[in-house]
Amino acid sequence: MIVVRGEDPGPFSRHRYYVTFLQVAFNYRCAYCLTPDCRLGGLEAMKVDHFWPESRYQELRLAWINLYYSCDVCNNRKSDHPRANEEEQGRQFVDICQEDPDDHFQLALDFATGDYCLVTHLTEAARYTIYRLHFNRRPFLRDLWREIHACERRTLGQLESAMVLRNQIGATDPQATQLISDLEHQLDQIRALRPFPIAG
Repeated sequence: MIVVRGEDPGPFSRHRYYVTFLQVAFNYRCAYCLTPDCRLGGLEAMKVDHFWPESRYQELRLAWINLYYSCDVCNNRKSDHPRANEEEQGRQFVDICQEDPDDHFQLALDFATGDYCLVTHLTEAARYTIYRLHFNRRPFLRDLWREIHACERRTLGQLESAMVLRNQIGATDPQATQLISDLEHQLDQIRALRPFPIAG
């Protein structure tokens, strides 16, 4: 989903003053790895990143359109990339304010664990983002994506059992129907935590 950031809440004299507005604009997720900030330590653990590097784009240092909500690791890994020579070669990060990340990334199956926790690229911008931000070399991200996949499998199993039970006791049983509705809602919430769609 493309981030629509809305009107500039500033101007402010320091980029950190934008952080609470960025938190809402970016739906409480890192703009790069899309991890919910509640899994990272909340607002205090998040940074204000300059999408176009501050070192070379001083005129955008406090520009609302250049400020992105970022986790500490993505912020540090991104640093002042892409550098001038990388830009000349067409290297760039996926910009979720301009493009849907679902068109760039997928989660693929890790055959060693049986979980969907490997990020694959669909575009060159995604390839560069994965490489530069180390998506597949960060244990925390892999563990989070494994956890999401495990929760999804467990909830799917519970949903299938509930449907079998409802068929046995009667399709109109209100308790069974409510249980199925609750499990479907829970499944939607779990899938919403996944940063990128499943491959295939």
